[in-house]
Amino acid sequence: MQSDLIAALQNTNQDIRSTVSKLSETGVASIYAALPPGELDALDGKLARIAAGISQLPAGQRREAALASALGEYLTNLDSLKTVLACVQDTLAKQRDKLKEDLSHTNSARAWVEAFRATSSV
Repeated sequence: MQSDLIAALQNTNQDIRSTVSKLSETGVASIYAALPPGELDALDGKLARIAAGISQLPAGQRREAALASALGEYLTNLDSLKTVLACVQDTLAKQRDKLKEDLSHTNSARAWVEAFRATSSV
């Protein structure tokens, strides 16, 4: 079981690094970084399986060298993922706010045009 968990941790670590890399391709996490559909859902499922596997291990087994190393790398990768996802969230929130502002301006311009047309055709 422990060797299966180590293999799963190594595989998940690679997936986390890949996701972080894709989200950081432009040097800063941005709205222009794209993930294939379902990639975050798949990663979420792997993270849940890892958590279940870790919770089933007796506390003493977590200290064995190979497993402890894989777990340390896993925690480091989770921190990286958390950081890049926070950057993506901030970027998307700013973009959403800009889009809302643009929509408001468009609606104001539309209302002005409609009012102008209504008064001009009289």
